[in-house]
Amino acid sequence: MSIRAIVTAVAAGALAASALSLYVAGRRDGGQVREAQIAVLTQERDVARLEAEGERVSGERLAAALSRKANGQAVVAAFIPQALNTEDGHEILAADRAARLFDADRRLCQAAPDLTGCPAAGPGG
Repeated sequence: MSIRAIVTAVAAGALAASALSLYVAGRRDGGQVREAQIAVLTQERDVARLEAEGERVSGERLAAALSRKANGQAVVAAFIPQALNTEDGHEILAADRAARLFDADRRLCQAAPDLTGCPAAGPGG
């Protein structure tokens, strides 16, 4: 074998090794880029999931608050006509009327237990 053939074979081998090295480096770098993209997409998915959960919980809390408000307004509205037409505001409260007022207070406290004057809910509700 001549020197020229040896040099050509070494050059071809070096060129093949360089090409293989560049190919492997490109594959590795491409994999790292994909892993970074996957991590970003995963984080975005998690954020979207948390936002959706927060919106759902917020909607439930709003619905509960509006329900408590409507219940309270209904209880109060039932007593407004009686209060406007009463002539015995200075007299001692009758037992049946006191019972109705106590029932109204109880229903208000059930609708909104965090109101001032409502008893703290015990383990039984």
